[in-house]
Amino acid sequence: MSRYVTHVQVWFYSEGASPSEVVKKLLELGFKPVKGPYDFVYEHSDEELKETHIGTAIFEIADAIHKTLKGFKVLYRLETHRPDEEEDYIPLEDIDAVLEETRKEIEDIEKE
Repeated sequence: MSRYVTHVQVWFYSEGASPSEVVKKLLELGFKPVKGPYDFVYEHSDEELKETHIGTAIFEIADAIHKTLKGFKVLYRLETHRPDEEEDYIPLEDIDAVLEETRKEIEDIEKE
């Protein structure tokens, strides 16, 4: 697990960019969509932190988000901290796997 994570929460505006455009841009920056109190998480790599200290890394990712989303008419909130043992988010790919498993169980039950 990463030593630091940056969470992003996004607020969309109906006169701004579509959610799919915003998601695509954040994915290109290395953010992962998650379920929880935040919409995305960026896990800072140890290699990234060796080259710089966390303060600089936070400014770099914040500047990258700002530049990437400029003109999209969205609001966002960033928060960076050390991850807890029990992190408060679930990667969406984990949720998708659980949903697929549940669908299969339902199909099996319906066949009986």
